Amino acid sequence: MNIKHNLLDIEGTTAPIAFVHQILFPYAKKHIVGFLKNYQFTEVKWEEIRLEFEKDIVLREEKFVSRFSANGSNLKSELLSFSPEVVPSYFEYLIEKDRKFGPLKEVQGKIWKQGYESGEIKSTVYPDVLEFLKKMQAEGIQNHVYSSGSVEAQILIYQYSELGDLRNYFVSYYDTAVGGKRDKQSYENIAIELKSPSNQIRFFTDIVEEAEAASSAGMDVVILNRPGNIPQKPHSFPVWDHF
Repeated sequence: MNIKHNLLDIEGTTAPIAFVHQILFPYAKKHIVGFLKNYQFTEVKWEEIRLEFEKDIVLREEKFVSRFSANGSNLKSELLSFSPEVVPSYFEYLIEKDRKFGPLKEVQGKIWKQGYESGEIKSTVYPDVLEFLKKMQAEGIQNHVYSSGSVEAQILIYQYSELGDLRNYFVSYYDTAVGGKRDKQSYENIAIELKSPSNQIRFFTDIVEEAEAASSAGMDVVILNRPGNIPQKPHSFPVWDHF
């Protein structure tokens, strides 16, 4: 097989899940209220947030209703209508739910940027990643990133890693603007962006459903089984413990 592109997931693949969930998410949650005081969303983003909030009203998930009801107590209470004032608390709720929501990812990326630049955050990347990237680059294989985090957040992880600045080893970055990571069309879109047949792209992930979507689009697939990763359902994909 003539692989010309590596498409790499981040969480659970090149970086530990614990770094994302125990460092990045709590940092964003801690700073999000203060950050949003001076942040201006576009009208398009406001509409996107409003629609997401109203979808949660319809779903009436108990924690959501408890947080945003008029009296903050029960499922039958009247819900608050959407307003800018509820957004900070709503984003905290979305972080708790690990919701893959574009406007939230955008804000998280900017908060993390401040943390990285101040030195409060240093990203953890698995030690074997650097040698793998160097080897692939030396062999003429291009490295790309596809993660649910915003492109800005992806770049920051590799720029401020404990292994040094790794940005020179990557050619391009993709987030959910190309589509969801469990959707076949997303991988077809990336292949089009790369101007490459799908069978010349190898996708690395820790999630079987993502692997299935990439495989159905014609990509070669490898699943990473890193320490702390979530156990996966039975599958026939090759499994690596390291690069």
